[in-house]
Amino acid sequence: MNIAYFGNGPRGVRCLNEVLEHGYRVCTVVGHSVNSDVVQKAACLRIPTYFPQKVNSPGFVARLQRFAPDMFVLSGYNQILHQPLIHMPPLGVLNLHGGKLPEYRGAAPINWQIIKGETLGGCCIILVDEGIDTGDIIEQASYEIAEDDTAGDIVAKQLDLFPPMLIRAIQGIESGSITRVKQDPDRGAYFIRRYPKDSRIHWSNMTAQEIHNLIRAMQGPSYPPAFSFYKGEKYSFHKSRMMREDIFGTTGRIALKRKEGVVVIAKDRGLLVSRVSLVESNDFVNPRYLLETGEDFE
Repeated sequence: MNIAYFGNGPRGVRCLNEVLEHGYRVCTVVGHSVNSDVVQKAACLRIPTYFPQKVNSPGFVARLQRFAPDMFVLSGYNQILHQPLIHMPPLGVLNLHGGKLPEYRGAAPINWQIIKGETLGGCCIILVDEGIDTGDIIEQASYEIAEDDTAGDIVAKQLDLFPPMLIRAIQGIESGSITRVKQDPDRGAYFIRRYPKDSRIHWSNMTAQEIHNLIRAMQGPSYPPAFSFYKGEKYSFHKSRMMREDIFGTTGRIALKRKEGVVVIAKDRGLLVSRVSLVESNDFVNPRYLLETGEDFE
């Protein structure tokens, strides 16, 4: 079997290793850039690599066709495939999707699951069709999202789940034994791409739980952290905790100092913030040493 592998990030590298360790032939690897981890890994293994700006361009489609791929695997790859790419491999196109379906179609499913307060997350492998994450589900798994789990924690959980899921999917397609679960097009939801500006904390409009969810949802590899402004300077937020005691006051106000950090008032109550950094610094610090009670976040 010839597999054309499209990948990026830790998931892309981990699953590429798994495919190769199980003896499958990867005829080419397609990544985001020459410096991406997946492209670098493939280059070390002397696998032909590509990083097209437009994956659906006629020139690249023709180049890929020359490899005569039997299957495509998409693992963390962020360009959307259209025709004729989708119908090129006779065994189909597998996409490793980081959210449960049909509830979390679209972009950034790991982050959105946490932002929306899910306590049970999911990931799945689908056969790509012409829609956005609407193809038949052939593998799926669920996992707990604890109250303080970050996006980085969920990435780690999925890194354990996806490799064996992918091998089962490939083997099932080879043997003709896969079970296809069709998605109801009238169910579920589609989530759009997130931008760095979306990580801003709005103290007057967000509850403590919503802010806590945003902070932990944006802690992970390459995610733009939650942020707010204090005395004109931009602070990134890296860790927070919901409090048992009720503390109320003016929204955005640094109300109290605790050993672990500071209490900042959200729309409904206080939230303990325990790790921040100035944007130009990589040093995470306890905010009790930087911030003054009675002052406000903007």
